[in-house]
Amino acid sequence: MITIKEQANFEAKDFFNYLDRQLTQAIKKSRGNDLPVKIAAGTTYQQRNVKAEITEYEFGKKYVSVFKSPKINVKIGYYLTDTPQGCQIVFKEDVLSYDEKKHSNIGTWFYSWQLKQGAKKQLKQMKNNVLAYTKQK
Repeated sequence: MITIKEQANFEAKDFFNYLDRQLTQAIKKSRGNDLPVKIAAGTTYQQRNVKAEITEYEFGKKYVSVFKSPKINVKIGYYLTDTPQGCQIVFKEDVLSYDEKKHSNIGTWFYSWQLKQGAKKQLKQMKNNVLAYTKQK
């Protein structure tokens, strides 16, 4: 499991407003309709060959989802806490389909390193998207 902690220059509600908008668009597209969407634990949708399920959700505090494809299963989570400077984001990513026992120590280390680099990029992109979203309002 990869865990990254970063400070952001926006409030947790800004993050979740952006996330809700993105999820609502993805779910409506997946379902092929424009019916109202409730973002909550248990909500499922599919994008191409990836099935997604929101497993934990509390606006302003946490979002956890599991993404399953024929090749890989990944669990991601964002945990936010407001601070005087904005909010602290703890991003967690766990590749559920990766079995460390089937790989050498160096292979597992390299895989974890690659995963962490990808997670850092993903978190940076998310922060940039939220900042851009807050400037549009």
